[in-house]
Amino acid sequence: MSGAGARVGVGTRFRYDGETVEVVEMAATTAGNEVVLKDSRGRVRRLALKELLFTDRAVVIPERAGPSAGDVEEIASVVLGQLREDERHVVLERAEQRAPTSTPAASFPRPMRSSSSTSWKRSSGSGSR
Repeated sequence: MSGAGARVGVGTRFRYDGETVEVVEMAATTAGNEVVLKDSRGRVRRLALKELLFTDRAVVIPERAGPSAGDVEEIASVVLGQLREDERHVVLERAEQRAPTSTPAASFPRPMRSSSSTSWKRSSGSGSR
């Protein structure tokens, strides 16, 4: 999973059943963690935290811009992780061609062949591949 995430606590806002609600209190009970939500009209609702987090009826309203599950674009690590070895090699060669002259191409990680999987290591700079 990517580094995208949201802190859930007092002050966190959600869209729940089409309404904007804010967490105003959190409580640990014997049945599990619960949150108290307040909507724009001042109505209060108590709800199990897991219901809020795992239902399709609720969506976190992020405090600041960042990646989210609904983004059309995918982050680079996801795209690069899905490439075949030959495609990764093409991307690596392209990156080496465009690398600034102050950064030697030898500092880029290169895939190494192993019997079980492809692993990455920094090349020694000797030009061997």
